[in-house]
Amino acid sequence: MAMDELSGIDIRHLRYFATVAEAGTVTEAARRLRIAQPSLSQQIRALERRVGAPLFHRRPQGMELTDSGAALLEGVQHAFDALQSAVGAARGTPRPIRLGVCRGAPGEALTRAEALLAEAGLGPVTIEQADSHEQAQRLGDGTLDLGLLRLPADRTALSLHVLCEQPLGVVLDAGHPLTRLPALTAADLAGRRLLWFPAHRAPGYSASVLDRLAEDGWHPEVVTDTSAGHTLFRHALRAHHDMVALRPRSAVDEDTGLAWRPYGPRPPYERIALAARRGGRFAHLGQLRGADTAVVRQVGPGPV
Repeated sequence: MAMDELSGIDIRHLRYFATVAEAGTVTEAARRLRIAQPSLSQQIRALERRVGAPLFHRRPQGMELTDSGAALLEGVQHAFDALQSAVGAARGTPRPIRLGVCRGAPGEALTRAEALLAEAGLGPVTIEQADSHEQAQRLGDGTLDLGLLRLPADRTALSLHVLCEQPLGVVLDAGHPLTRLPALTAADLAGRRLLWFPAHRAPGYSASVLDRLAEDGWHPEVVTDTSAGHTLFRHALRAHHDMVALRPRSAVDEDTGLAWRPYGPRPPYERIALAARRGGRFAHLGQLRGADTAVVRQVGPGPV
């Protein structure tokens, strides 16, 4: 677009457009921007006139990007990323890269992500704890640059590169009768309750694991662990021998009060990915040397 084609378009108009695209409705976008809804609608229509193409389909359920709108949004996101970097460089203080990390992410995944950033010459990095579901939202609105989250996640909106995958096994109190078995199956676990994390933190991951168990014929009563601490997690398993948990082996290896047994014959897997907004500044990181080779701590059968 030549410079004269940008006449009448400023950052404010583009920010309004990007917010409507992210929010999905003019009402929600106006709330986020703290402006009146009629004014925002007028600004979007004015931008469409200036671009010369409709940017949204107005559906009963909200605003849906047209092909022209999707193309403009990708360019706007690139431009905002470049502008933020340029302002930081001009100040001599580059803006830190904001990396979200889900609870319980293996140390190997974080080390690998930091190595990729260093390889790309990117930094400094600030790390924030954020649930996988929250990360997906924040990568979309630009309040996070990168994330370490549990798969599956939305591949249409995010660029995802697996950094670590581990089979889930059964976690029990060290004195549990089932520890006499070298591995456990769904039949061994029939009637046992499952101590599980709050599903809203990573709904796709939670659903995929429970579906995998259901395929084996195990439909456990799920008990939500809201303690957010290892001490109470261990106490719950010690106090209730009718209850087990599922975790990668690395999550409990150092706790002698707990035992870990492989689940088979086809265990569900925990996969941790480096996530970036698709088409954004950091989406290329997965193409760096070694980014496609997952760190696998393998016990028992391979991924399915």
